[in-house]
Amino acid sequence: MQPSDEGESAYVDAADAFSVLGNETRMAVLGALWEADEPMTYAELRREVAPDDRGNFHYHLGKLADHFVRKVDGAYELRFAGVQVVRTVVTGTLTSDPSIPPVEVDTECGYCGRPMELCYEDERITLRCTDCAELVGGEMPPGAFIHCGFPPAGLDGRSPDELVEAAETFIETNAAPMLNGVCPECAGRTATTISVCDDHAVDESGLCSACETRYESWAVLRCRQCQYERKASIWYATLHHPAVVSFLYDHGHEAMSPFRSFTSDLARIKRDIGVEVVETDPYLFRVMLPIDGERLSVTVTEELAVEAIERHTAETCDD
Repeated sequence: MQPSDEGESAYVDAADAFSVLGNETRMAVLGALWEADEPMTYAELRREVAPDDRGNFHYHLGKLADHFVRKVDGAYELRFAGVQVVRTVVTGTLTSDPSIPPVEVDTECGYCGRPMELCYEDERITLRCTDCAELVGGEMPPGAFIHCGFPPAGLDGRSPDELVEAAETFIETNAAPMLNGVCPECAGRTATTISVCDDHAVDESGLCSACETRYESWAVLRCRQCQYERKASIWYATLHHPAVVSFLYDHGHEAMSPFRSFTSDLARIKRDIGVEVVETDPYLFRVMLPIDGERLSVTVTEELAVEAIERHTAETCDD
């Protein structure tokens, strides 16, 4: 896929691209270039990959050169697509299927304080509260804080408690670029859609029966190119603003990026965060963050841009 003069993308046919990879010699070439410290000449590649080749190696290398390999100054190196293919293999996404049965971890639910458990199955990592409904229901496992794709390589050498931190860092790191309009998967442009429940009413489970979530308002961030999607509460978009970081720091919370909003101090703070719909056309929200008697009021647009900040001291909070 190459950018055209108009800034759009010219696609290589997907079927053609995938068919190129269905050959042992071609995959071996990609692996050899991945392992090499510098570009390899034709002779070096042939000697490494197919020393007994009887004439087919040139054909296979030529197939890769269209999209996965490039020739620079007489030697071959991986193009970005080739690097991505090898990384997919190395991370185990295509070659392994590990699992971890549910195990209790040293992390408490930010809403109810009950123990949480972690499991891994079908390349998805799940961290869930064992007692309350947490953030969302529907297709999510009951009480799930985290339920998303996680590369098998991320399991290597980590205890369940270490996996909690790794998974959250992995998720939060992917969320940050989407808030700035960049897809973490393909670097394509993202679009933001606002979803507001018109009949929002939280029941004893902590969720609304109409929208099956804890919060009335959500932002859906979706890549226009690869359709990668993330769903975020409106207040989450404010966490990266300097005034919010400063407010948290003033109250003893070192909110470093990527934010650990599920399992750190922020997990206990977020249960008190309020979001109010101020206007509907276009949407305008007011996020209220109370800590230790003070309150930070943040006005957010439907593009998730912070429009205004107002800090209320303990003396003015009741005004």
